[in-house]
Amino acid sequence: MTDYHVHIGQYENVYYYADRVFGALKSAGVDEAWFSSTTSCIYCTESEAARANPEIAANAPDAQKLYEAVRDEIRDALCAAAEIGIKARALYWVVPDIHFSQKACVSVKRVMEEKAADGSALYAGFKIHPRAQKWNLSDAKTAALAEEIFSYAEANNKRILIHCGTDKLDSPCLFEPLISRHPAALVQLAHSRPLDQTLYMLGRYHNLVCDSAMASPETVEKIKAAGFAGRLLYGSDFPINHWRKEKPKTDPSIKELAQFAIV
Repeated sequence: MTDYHVHIGQYENVYYYADRVFGALKSAGVDEAWFSSTTSCIYCTESEAARANPEIAANAPDAQKLYEAVRDEIRDALCAAAEIGIKARALYWVVPDIHFSQKACVSVKRVMEEKAADGSALYAGFKIHPRAQKWNLSDAKTAALAEEIFSYAEANNKRILIHCGTDKLDSPCLFEPLISRHPAALVQLAHSRPLDQTLYMLGRYHNLVCDSAMASPETVEKIKAAGFAGRLLYGSDFPINHWRKEKPKTDPSIKELAQFAIV
């Protein structure tokens, strides 16, 4: 069984260790997992948040250090998965602030040339979270980075997982021009929401799939009924679903926040 939507790393006030995440998945019958690291969402000193808030800036790593920390975390995660006996495929969570940093000098090509401990390619694809990183495609630098990602993915058979939500900011249609220009790039619409836009995109573009992460049973059934059962992938969003369930029990102050903790 393959789980196409998994995370490791720092999330809110919890760190989810890769060996524990993969061990839990293995126990649940999962033998392959596509994962990304939520540690990527830590603010770096080059971020707008750090520039606006001295307290954040004082505790933030620079872009280069954040990039290297996540890279090393992914390497260790792949080693842990191998020891546990689960096939793990890592997605590179793209943070524009890292790519725009002159000090970090990180390009898409450099990222995809990174190697795992066994010498194989470290990353099997990309993750884009337009809400967490505020992907403004009307900005020339951001648009150029998105084009670089889609071009690379199309030319090298790499997956692109895109977080989707109900707002214009993270609509499944946000990257439609790029999806249209790169018909051989496999794009996964995470969460399959909103349903009407997900169905529209699936019907128009054959290079798209969607996943069931945090999707309601009704949404899943409607996607199947529309004829897209073969393009609906299983995704657990683990361990974020665990965080949403468990943290309000131990920390009442985040009870409301838990409703929106979807990645």
